[in-house]
Amino acid sequence: MMPSYHISNALCKILVHLKIILALVLLITFGVAHQAYGIQACQCVAFRMDDIQDYWLDNVQVGVINEFEHKDTDLTVGIIGNYFGQDSMVVGTVSNALKEANPKVVVANHGWNHEHFNTFPQDEQSALIHNTNQKISDTLGILPNIFIAPYNAINNDTLISLFDNKMVYLSTNETQDRPPYRLTGAAFFIFPGTAEIGDINKENTAWVSVNHNQTYAEVLRSLVKYGFAVVVLHPQDFANKHPGFVYDNDINQTQIHELDLLIDDIRNDGYKTVTMDDIPANSNYATHYPSWLDKNFELYLQGNMSDADMTNSINYLKNEKIIISSGVNAKYPLHQGITATYFWVGEPADADDQYNDNLSSAWDGAWMKHYGGVDSPGNRNQYLPSGFTPNENPFYFALPYDDFSENGTRKASSYGTVYWSGTQSWNDSQSMVKNRWIEISKGDKTAYAQWEDAGPFVYDDSGYVFGSARPENQQNNNAGLDVSPAVKDYIGLQNGKNLVSWRFVDDSDVPDGPWKKIVTTSGVYHHQH
Repeated sequence: MMPSYHISNALCKILVHLKIILALVLLITFGVAHQAYGIQACQCVAFRMDDIQDYWLDNVQVGVINEFEHKDTDLTVGIIGNYFGQDSMVVGTVSNALKEANPKVVVANHGWNHEHFNTFPQDEQSALIHNTNQKISDTLGILPNIFIAPYNAINNDTLISLFDNKMVYLSTNETQDRPPYRLTGAAFFIFPGTAEIGDINKENTAWVSVNHNQTYAEVLRSLVKYGFAVVVLHPQDFANKHPGFVYDNDINQTQIHELDLLIDDIRNDGYKTVTMDDIPANSNYATHYPSWLDKNFELYLQGNMSDADMTNSINYLKNEKIIISSGVNAKYPLHQGITATYFWVGEPADADDQYNDNLSSAWDGAWMKHYGGVDSPGNRNQYLPSGFTPNENPFYFALPYDDFSENGTRKASSYGTVYWSGTQSWNDSQSMVKNRWIEISKGDKTAYAQWEDAGPFVYDDSGYVFGSARPENQQNNNAGLDVSPAVKDYIGLQNGKNLVSWRFVDDSDVPDGPWKKIVTTSGVYHHQH
């Protein structure tokens, strides 16, 4: 919780803000700001939901978990062992989430009775941890390796107990466990909660939930300072509240909406959501920021800098390249100033496309049939063609590369060319590139689309598609990207020369939007150009 502002301190805080701005200007002017230091970073955000238990706000618990599934967002849930296993709603929801093909939920040990662990001797702490692990194993069939300390209350005996129980991850708060926090190369990791959706007010009279702007300011501070953020939430954050810590067992739609806005902010800024045990696996990037920025972080935590000031200052420093942070999208290079044209499924052959029709695609000899019809750009129902609902994603594109040769065999060079070629074994019915996602931006509009054809006009331009070269194609103003009518309409592509930016994104980094209403999963069918 951030301390509230007091009218009596208003003048003082205005002066503090002026000093901060002046300091930024002076430091930037004299170059001191570039004396930065770096940390290992994943630029990722983990959501941690505490107090999962039977028969307490179970409608709310289930509703929040379902919302994370709806948003396709990772969630770590902390289970209280002695209070879990009988409520079919809660147990069933967690169990079903774990059985998904690509589960977004992991479970953590949150104590046996939600006790202050530092009040127990070491052998009893170890037994409490063991009992909860066993209960979770018996109920859900998995053994957790994450411990979320109730009340953030731990001591050295807690750490010994965690080692005894082969736990790998500990989460408390920044006060209990001070930085630095190692993200790689360790057998045991500490990832404290660094942002909150709610907490007890300073008078200890009520539980107060906050808006997404405040939480996101805390997330940004943590991402810059530590390279990761852990957002702590509780069931009561999303319940209707009454005086005296009384809650209705009903979802508060306003707070669910705030959660949605927070997730959207995180994704729209290019950060990735992960489970807590996935933070080390995603720690591939370095973050550099000026050491003097720590003073701003202190002011913020003391309540002497507003959420908006915190967010704006970080975004300003990032835009000015003073904070250097290779976020999740930096995994793939950004192609800028690329001419984009548009095409569509079922487009007839004419002079504009060198008399090549689009009844088939590079990987589907019956593309129009499988799509469901002609995706006419002049007859639309919002982002869909009029008259039918397509069987495949209307947000599609073509890039000038095909991983198959003219004779239908895979290019040997694709294994050293396509970024993700080494992530799995590929059979003849799988293209390495078909259905992959890219992010496409024009001005302030950004769309996401799937790769469903090769072109325009060129089919082996790996130096451009998987490198930093300019497109080889010299037609249509050196066009390097063809997009569908849905993409064209979403980003406002006009007839003539259109310059866009694009980059690959992994499936898990694609935010919700009209491009996820229908997702293409089909493989290669009678490969041909």
